[in-house]
Amino acid sequence: MNQEASSNGENHQVHETSYSGAVGREGSGLLADCLLTAVKVLMNLANDNPVGCQQIAANGGLETLSSLIANHFPLFSSFSSPFSERSENTSSVELGHQNNRHLTDQELDFLVAILGLLVNLVEKDGQNRSRLAAASVHVPSSEGFEEESRKDLILLICSIFLANQGAGEGGAEEMILPNDEAAVLQGEQEAEKMIVEAYSALLLAFLSTESKSIRDAIADCLPDRSLAILVPVLDRFVAFHLTLNMISPETHKAVSEVIESCRIR
Repeated sequence: MNQEASSNGENHQVHETSYSGAVGREGSGLLADCLLTAVKVLMNLANDNPVGCQQIAANGGLETLSSLIANHFPLFSSFSSPFSERSENTSSVELGHQNNRHLTDQELDFLVAILGLLVNLVEKDGQNRSRLAAASVHVPSSEGFEEESRKDLILLICSIFLANQGAGEGGAEEMILPNDEAAVLQGEQEAEKMIVEAYSALLLAFLSTESKSIRDAIADCLPDRSLAILVPVLDRFVAFHLTLNMISPETHKAVSEVIESCRIR
């Protein structure tokens, strides 16, 4: 084969590789969009719909959503509770490291949808709360990705909350008007993190009302072994939705009750 033919062959291979990569990325993006849309549809079906919540759970919805979190967000799966097993200094280092690993906009959107659906599924269904609190998921082993171990979902949800804790503490009065595209994107990402923080706190709060053992299991994964850390987040959640008139009296009452339960040590 002469040099020109060899060069043409190499160029052909490069084009094929580039095309395959582009098709792969497009297919992966399409799959992610379909998955996100499906979760959002289920979230709407489960909203104030007891029968819908029962049907979704009966068809493995709780377990599937738990696995989606573990598989799509491995940075949370790698977290282990430092408050029951390690020193406080170690915990701050680990959580700080997690916060430096930002999710993409699509990942944040997907996580928000999953958490929102889980909140709808457990808000008014005690059986779903018990099942979800007892769930565990397969996660990659810390020694390598060929081995797997199981982790309690409660620990996974707590790690999501702790990794996003403080996202909404600034408050609306400290927000500034962005004057460039980067600032706008950063603002959107911070808003998504606030929603993740709120939904994970709300999910933990609802789960904690089902039994003392579940409450204790959640508290063991939080600072000071207390659910009180959830209270300011939930207060902001309620205040925000009341301002926009986006919360029904029934939901307001339910959330207020779980907030009060979280205040009790």
